[in-house]
Amino acid sequence: MFGLLGTIPALQFEGDGLGSILSLSWVFLILAMFVYGQRIQVFLTLRRSKGKLDKLERMMKTSRLKFIETTSKYSTSKEEIEKRVDALLDFFVISPVGLDPNGIVGKVEHLLNTSETVMKDEVRRLAPQADVHRVNSLSNLLEVSLGLNNMYRIIRHFYISGKKMGSMLATMQLQMVLPMIMDSADAHYSSLNAFSEGLTIGDGLGPMVASKLAGSAPKKEIANETSVSETGLDGRHLLIISATGPGGTVGRPGEAIQKTIETYARPEMIITIDAALRLEGEKSGEVVEGIGAAIGGPGVDRYKIEQVATEKGIPLEAFVVKMSEKEAISQMGPELEKSIDKVIARLRRAIGERTKVGDTILLAGIGNAQGVI
Repeated sequence: MFGLLGTIPALQFEGDGLGSILSLSWVFLILAMFVYGQRIQVFLTLRRSKGKLDKLERMMKTSRLKFIETTSKYSTSKEEIEKRVDALLDFFVISPVGLDPNGIVGKVEHLLNTSETVMKDEVRRLAPQADVHRVNSLSNLLEVSLGLNNMYRIIRHFYISGKKMGSMLATMQLQMVLPMIMDSADAHYSSLNAFSEGLTIGDGLGPMVASKLAGSAPKKEIANETSVSETGLDGRHLLIISATGPGGTVGRPGEAIQKTIETYARPEMIITIDAALRLEGEKSGEVVEGIGAAIGGPGVDRYKIEQVATEKGIPLEAFVVKMSEKEAISQMGPELEKSIDKVIARLRRAIGERTKVGDTILLAGIGNAQGVI
């Protein structure tokens, strides 16, 4: 019995020419994978990446056209805008030298303020008929186009490098950065309509809360594009700070908080309200409490807030609303709008529990005030 079974495969192999060919084909295929496997993988990766690169290029060109069309509404020379826009899309800021940390915050602030001034001056020249609020929103639109242009150039660089060298390492770098950059590009692209039409965005939640609490109280400019209002809440004296809308600006909240404390009085508490990037699995619109200065960016404003709070011994509390990057820079959705009342309810509870009647509270609504009055 065992002898008979042993002869069957041999008989099949000898009598089956197709089986022999298939067996040899598998051997050659395995050898080819050993020799050319890396090249095949590089080819397939570059082919998939080319589709993403083409999509990024379309996004970049659409954003450029959107800026030209929107800006031309406030200008008599569309040709001048078309000539100048490509130079503006290559605009860059060089980070200061950090070898000596002493004074680095002042250097960063100086460069950021200079960059902001230059960009707004350029937009003002291209759109002379636009008012100050519209100039701010157009500057935001230009920044979105600039961001998409930079993302396209980065991916194009990795793609061409991988294609030129045929290197697995280069294509691995492309595979690693591509998903993150495409997510950010989709978020930027979705914000084009909001910035071109001056609509309130998700990042405007902080100023929206500040505006609702301030009500009809008069606003006084305390820092560049940043206002302070005085009002009352549950027997407490509120000093409310936010960027001055309805133009697209985040103002200078750090400087505003410092000046407000110097001008008015030492508050018993500083509360900052801002948007926060949610993690995967978290729900948009969720309100979270914490300690510290809730403010993003390069850190200049956070440094100023922390500095004055530490010097004066003022508690720093924070409220953030979770949202994705896309929600933060796109038109504010209903879930985020509902969270405004939730934030105010949590604020009232915290103020009632941790302060006394008659205390002064400094509240800062951090974020982009586009569309917020």
